[in-house]
Amino acid sequence: MRTVGRIILCCAFCLLSASIASAQQAKSKSFHTEGVFSNIKVGPGGDYSGMQIYLTDSDGQFYAAVTIAEGVLLAPVLVKVQARVEERKIEFVLGEGNDSRKFTGTVTAAGLTLTENGQRRLLKRKCYD
Repeated sequence: MRTVGRIILCCAFCLLSASIASAQQAKSKSFHTEGVFSNIKVGPGGDYSGMQIYLTDSDGQFYAAVTIAEGVLLAPVLVKVQARVEERKIEFVLGEGNDSRKFTGTVTAAGLTLTENGQRRLLKRKCYD
């Protein structure tokens, strides 16, 4: 009878451990999309064009340092990003008032696809050592 009790206790412990491990695994699913995304190019005359975004999170809030190139590299702008973690979607607004520009995007392993006023652009993920 003692052996049967030990087997039951061992099985109960294993079931408890498995349920705790699966709960932690579901809880730890995170939005691993931080990085640098860019499509900045240098034209034949030496003019820059494109956009670069450094996407990061800080304690659950996402931020983007956005650099736009229009002939020259403009100063980066830090903006808060609204992120839908499960869908890998982001949204942010550059500027204020009538000069504001709204961007929506989808992050993948290859890059960030941004949409502004119906126009899409791909910013490739950059890996820097």
